[in-house]
Amino acid sequence: MDAFINYCNKISPLTAEAIEELSSRIKSKTFKKGQVINKEGQICRNFFFINKGLVKHYYPYKGRIFIIRFFSENNVFTVLDSFIQQAPAVFTTIALEDTETMQLTYNDIQELCKRHHCFETIIRKIFGMAAVINLKRIKEMFDGDATELYKNFEIENHHLLQRISLGDIASYLGISQVTLSRIRANP
Repeated sequence: MDAFINYCNKISPLTAEAIEELSSRIKSKTFKKGQVINKEGQICRNFFFINKGLVKHYYPYKGRIFIIRFFSENNVFTVLDSFIQQAPAVFTTIALEDTETMQLTYNDIQELCKRHHCFETIIRKIFGMAAVINLKRIKEMFDGDATELYKNFEIENHHLLQRISLGDIASYLGISQVTLSRIRANP
C-alpha cells in the first residue's frame, strides 16, 4: 500500500485524512499468469496499482489481437472508458505474469474524490496523463514505420523487453513476428 500512496504523493500531496481513508478502502488482489482481469463486454469497476507483475490491454478484431498497452510495476491501470462511463469495455485486460495489485472500486474513487480534493486532483491528473499517452500511441501508429515503432518501443520499454513475448511485441506494433525478427536482426 505504501508504494501506491507514494505514487499518489508524487503526483500531488495527499492529506493525512485522505491517506487514512484511502488506506481503509484499498484492497489487495492477485492475478495468476493468463488470468483475465477485465474482459470485453464487462464493465470495469476497479482501478488498479501494480505492486508486482505485468498486464496488457488488447482488442480482438477480425481474428487478430491488437495490443493497446502494457502496464508493469508502480503503474496504475483500468479500462479507462469503461471505468469512467461504467459501460461495457471494448478491451480485455489479462495478466502476463503473476501480478499483485492494490485496487479501488469505482464507488471508492467517487467517494474519495468527493471527500478529499487532494485525491480528486490526483485522479484528474492520472486520467489526463492516460489521455495524453493514448493520443501519443494513436499518433505513433499513424506516423511511424515498423522500424521506428520498434526503436521507440525498445527505448520506452527496455525494462520489459525480456518479459514480453515477441508475439505480443509484434501485436503491439501492428506487424508480423517475421517483420519484427527482421527489424531486430538489423540494429
